[in-house]
Amino acid sequence: MEGARAAGGALNGARQPVREAFVVWAAIIGALGVLELIGQSLALVHGLVGAVAVAAFLYVPLRMLERRGQEADDAGWRFDQLPRDLAWSLGACAVVLPLFGAGFVLFARWFSHLPPQTQHWIAPYARFRGFHLDLAFSWELAGQIAGNAAVAFAEEFFYRGYMTVRFEERWGPVRSALTAAALFAVGHLLTPAPWRLAVFFPALLFAWLRNRTGTIVGASIAHFLSNVWLLLLERSAF
Repeated sequence: MEGARAAGGALNGARQPVREAFVVWAAIIGALGVLELIGQSLALVHGLVGAVAVAAFLYVPLRMLERRGQEADDAGWRFDQLPRDLAWSLGACAVVLPLFGAGFVLFARWFSHLPPQTQHWIAPYARFRGFHLDLAFSWELAGQIAGNAAVAFAEEFFYRGYMTVRFEERWGPVRSALTAAALFAVGHLLTPAPWRLAVFFPALLFAWLRNRTGTIVGASIAHFLSNVWLLLLERSAF
């Protein structure tokens, strides 16, 4: 009897992959939202939210894949296309990141002339102090770079890996990529600020890279490099 129920549950999940993906996303984001609220009064909890997010984005989809008889490599966690992944991701970054950097400097100059109440809704920055690329080493920067590596891989495994695989069981690649990118952006509103929705656009680049090789490795590399480049730009301008 229990075996029949389990088989029925698995079959029902297999028939509703989109629903499964949305439920898993809502459960993880909801749990992280609760931790964020608790963290507002408990600094120790607030400091753990990032680590919990990385663990959840890795562990939960792995368990959900196993329930359907799948493995991590079915969601793109494999390295058999590593040379191709590196070529596509580094090539894309070589084109996109310098253009983004130039746009960021122009944005920073424009941003500095806005009224403070308007700045609050557009970006989390203080006064623009002129742009001087700051590559000086610090342990704080090293820690931020290491943290970004973990976050980039975990988020790509969850959004461009597990969720996209589930969506593509019912939808085409374009709709799947757009939906995963939208949820990726909304998930960043755990820290409420309209400007955080801008991550929707790089998510489309990561989805495109994932579709080039069928793995999440290239997307993860580009995600990591994009995060580090933005970190360097921010510390160089503000």
